Amino acid sequence: MNDKEMFQFLMDLVRLDTNSVERKNYWKAAQMIEDKAKEIGLKTYIHVHKDEKGEVPNVIAWKDIGAERNLVLLSHYDVVPARGPWKLEGREFSPFEPLRLNGRIYGRGAADDKSAIALSLSAAERVLDLDKGRYNPVVVVVGDEEAGGTGISAVARSGFEEAGISPDRVIVVDAAPDFVGIGASGVVHGTLIVRGRGGHAGRPFMAINPIHIAIELASNLLIGFAQQHSSRISIIPAPPGSPVSKLWGRFSFTIMRAGDKNNVIPNEAELGFDMRIIPDDDKADAVERFKAAVQTAALKIGAEVDIRIEETLNPGWMMDPSHEFVNEVLESYEKYFGGRRLAGSLGGNDGFVFARRGIPTVSVGTIENESNAHGDLENVKEEVVIRVRDLLVDLMSE
Repeated sequence: MNDKEMFQFLMDLVRLDTNSVERKNYWKAAQMIEDKAKEIGLKTYIHVHKDEKGEVPNVIAWKDIGAERNLVLLSHYDVVPARGPWKLEGREFSPFEPLRLNGRIYGRGAADDKSAIALSLSAAERVLDLDKGRYNPVVVVVGDEEAGGTGISAVARSGFEEAGISPDRVIVVDAAPDFVGIGASGVVHGTLIVRGRGGHAGRPFMAINPIHIAIELASNLLIGFAQQHSSRISIIPAPPGSPVSKLWGRFSFTIMRAGDKNNVIPNEAELGFDMRIIPDDDKADAVERFKAAVQTAALKIGAEVDIRIEETLNPGWMMDPSHEFVNEVLESYEKYFGGRRLAGSLGGNDGFVFARRGIPTVSVGTIENESNAHGDLENVKEEVVIRVRDLLVDLMSE
């Protein structure tokens, strides 16, 4: 694919609403990716993970060009949900009808992570045109990354074996372009259910308002647990522009749900949360510390609280910065981005599946701060897409 074709393929992918909540258009996306991979000369295999929610098709596309090692270029086609219309410079457009403007492509998934799919396939095609290379390209595109890593966990468990290939080195192309990632945060999601006693809002003294209790509980946890959790500091650097020099723990309430009528006090309220764990920490220990903090806060304010932890699979990961693969990536990175910057990712990514199996893993991608990933007007800078693609070609070339 030349640059024009690469960006056209990216925009075609953005037009598919592949949100992970509904697992929408998963098969359409996988088929589109497989067709493009075959078109550029790659062998393909679709590994299907099945669970109670349905199917997650995961695409594995590769070509043996005679190198001793395989390099996995890992990305994902699923996205977080989006509501439109979006508005930019007086224009209204759907999040799933990409807008190309001023050197950027706007649309849900443009940055996270469909630009990674397009540039990985473009890089693989360019490597196939060479007589020989340092690595055999293996493009892996999975679903359910935004749901905690279901797709890649299934591929690692049986997909590679079924396809008949092995992952020797991995680049997670679901990352920022301003550093080479040598780690990423672990992720814990969950919900606190605060129970009360409902009633008429005109007679609040007859009820126990769970919303008021939930607000007090959240305040206690933000003053106590969240601050304690933020004091857990990693040994690996934080990304440029972070308020702390090393990767650190983070805790946020992200969902509040209660009631459905203004004059009715509900029986319960829900607080959804996101907890990011440094890769040096133990995920199970972090969960137990959180549960203890909730129980302590609930006892203090007299709240009845249920804690529901959602299994996200991702405990975080990190790499030895002195590993030869890290240095190889840094050499290529320096050619296209200048400098040799290493850091850990504030977000989680699917690199944990490989790094925790001892497979050398790093990350670099197109998701800038300005990309507004997961938000309105998500976008990717075309120049960055080209530079990441060329970095990968340089790395795989001899």
